[in-house]
Amino acid sequence: MLWPTIVSFALVSLCLARVYQATNQESFTSCPSSFSQVGDKCLLVGGGWKNWFEGDRYCRTLNAGMLSVRNQTEFSLINSFLPEFAAYELELWTSGNSLGDAQTNYFWQSTGKEATYLPWATGEPKKANGECLSLTANFSMETGEVVLGEHRLTVRNCTLWGTVICETQVTQFKTELCLNPNAFHEAQIPV
Repeated sequence: MLWPTIVSFALVSLCLARVYQATNQESFTSCPSSFSQVGDKCLLVGGGWKNWFEGDRYCRTLNAGMLSVRNQTEFSLINSFLPEFAAYELELWTSGNSLGDAQTNYFWQSTGKEATYLPWATGEPKKANGECLSLTANFSMETGEVVLGEHRLTVRNCTLWGTVICETQVTQFKTELCLNPNAFHEAQIPV
């Protein structure tokens, strides 16, 4: 008859310890090696010059996809990132394309979703130029030096060469501090 009381006491103790322990948690995010966190994405520019198809394959070897752009906020963050990490890159392949779509709708290859936010460069889209989307820098040489401005989307032939920008999701970790003085340690648990 004492067992139900002991079991109840143990369960209540575990619940209270867990509530107390929950106040001693810390979360942090991380990107894979060589990637940089930009908003809620991890980005990597590089891999040499590739056509669109090779760029997609390259990103997949890194467990990533080519860049997709969801909204103005994300686009602004990406444009803030590019001068530091792609300072001299005029054109960067994204995952955007209209391959297999006769109605000129664009889709993000990396997500499979229709591209609803498309920050076009002046005069774009020009469907006759191709079926793949790149971020192309607005640049001038008025001072005798190349001055890069904001990157905007342009339509290009998928077989042309360009640098690729890969994206993957940020990994979030939760750190819990063990409060047992006999077994003091930290555990990192992927969320």
